[in-house]
Amino acid sequence: MVIVLLVLAAVLVPLAALAATNDWWFLKFGQSPSPTHAPLIVKEGAWEGHPWQLIAYPSTTDGLCVSVTPKDSAGEGAAMGCAVFAGIPRTPETKASPDTTITYLSGAASNRLPAYIAGPVIEKASTVAIRFANGSVLRVPTFAAPEPLNHIRFYVTPLPAADQTTPISFPKWVAGLDTNGNVVACLAPLTAKDGISPLSDCR
Repeated sequence: MVIVLLVLAAVLVPLAALAATNDWWFLKFGQSPSPTHAPLIVKEGAWEGHPWQLIAYPSTTDGLCVSVTPKDSAGEGAAMGCAVFAGIPRTPETKASPDTTITYLSGAASNRLPAYIAGPVIEKASTVAIRFANGSVLRVPTFAAPEPLNHIRFYVTPLPAADQTTPISFPKWVAGLDTNGNVVACLAPLTAKDGISPLSDCR
């Protein structure tokens, strides 16, 4: 079972060729946005002995698509979300949505992955702070991605045991912080408009 919370705020690469070459689960079913560049493994690791990969690609219609996938799972227990995002070039088919500056994908997969949170944030953010409804704040360092996603940073982390509830703990807000601790990106899901919140909502 997979539990997922998703807040959303070119040259077309043939899907059949990408799916055959890389065997990406999200390109097999014809429902995911078409990529403008082959999906990239941005980071990989293991939680509680379960290996995972953070995969991302720019799309023709939905901006940036991000997936957390159990490694070698053929998609079982995986999740993906997309959002028009600052730093991702638009195409003529990109949805008419404002550029988001931080988003998150949160999920869990029984026997595959513990509860986690992950997503992209603008390049100025060196840290992401996640505030939960119980008042706790989790701070996670961001990391760079290879080209053509090198103007975006990402974060990914398992949730602390206290926040691994069912359904997945819903953050009060997620914020990108620069090296001086200033809020440079904010998403407060309950009050956000088109996936964007004023910076003051994350203080």
